[in-house]
Amino acid sequence: MSMTANSQRGVALLTILLLVVSITVVAGSMLASQKIAIRRSGLLFDQNQLLQDIDAGQQLAVTMIRADSNLNDTDSAQDIWAQPIPPYILANHSVSIELRDESGRFNINNLYQGGAANTTALAVFQRLLTQLNLEPDIAIAILDWQDADGEVYQDGGDENTVYAQQSNAVATDALPNQPFVSIDQLLEVTGVSAETLSVLRPYLTAVPYYVPININTANPVLLAALVDGANSQQMQALVDMRAQQALTSIDAVWQLPIFGSVNDEQRKALTPMLAVDSQAFMALITATDNATVGQARERFATVLISKAVVDNNQAVNSSQTANNNQAANSSGVNGKMPKEVKVVTQRLWAFRPSF
Repeated sequence: MSMTANSQRGVALLTILLLVVSITVVAGSMLASQKIAIRRSGLLFDQNQLLQDIDAGQQLAVTMIRADSNLNDTDSAQDIWAQPIPPYILANHSVSIELRDESGRFNINNLYQGGAANTTALAVFQRLLTQLNLEPDIAIAILDWQDADGEVYQDGGDENTVYAQQSNAVATDALPNQPFVSIDQLLEVTGVSAETLSVLRPYLTAVPYYVPININTANPVLLAALVDGANSQQMQALVDMRAQQALTSIDAVWQLPIFGSVNDEQRKALTPMLAVDSQAFMALITATDNATVGQARERFATVLISKAVVDNNQAVNSSQTANNNQAANSSGVNGKMPKEVKVVTQRLWAFRPSF
């Protein structure tokens, strides 16, 4: 009888022990899951905060460009937006902004506008390629990539056949035939290698609307491409002139000796391609959580910002309202046309992009 009781007590103790072990395992598992959930919530909170920081940086970039546009009608290296911007500290987060003038580059989407090839822009681009020791036929391939037909420009032939032979080509029954959204898409164009793109990158942009070249910010190599046979050294007079004071008129360009060979017809064709202000800016925004423990987390965004004169008809129609009177006052008392500054696109990056 005593042995039976002892056996029962032993079984009971063993059961209790197993129950304690089971409870300990379950509790440990629950605690670990809770820690993971807390960690995940913290990460999501930090990510959301970084996205809010990016939005704040975006608004700051727009505000700076808008404020500068109210001060003058030109864009140059002397302007507010062109100066280094120190990082902004927000609690334990920081936001840094870099602004770049896209109008100081050649917009590859200028090659095809309004359903037709822009032959003047094409000629300028071909001269730019020559300046950079690249094949001028690359310009034809880039035009073909975005035009609306399936034929190779001027030379004829089937564009489908060209792209069908590329290992990285799109489907043969679906040619691109659309504007570029990124310079990186040039790698999809026949004849453009990674090495070619690295050479071209500092001189090109891919803005989805027509963007004249700003003579106050354009690289001398791009300026030389405006004139057949010119080189960047010959553009030094223009560079020196704009360094002293921003050019306020395209007419100042035609007075320079290097442009003396440009006849009236060529001048008429080139003038719409040039400007003294900028209609597109790219902002690189970096948000950092400045973590004191572990590695700091960063998020990046590139933001395309447009600046354009408000449509005259729209301005006239809305000027009858009190709101428009306020807008007219904000445009300045010197008769400057009001300009609209807005975000066109925002692209988020997990790593710092080429800029």
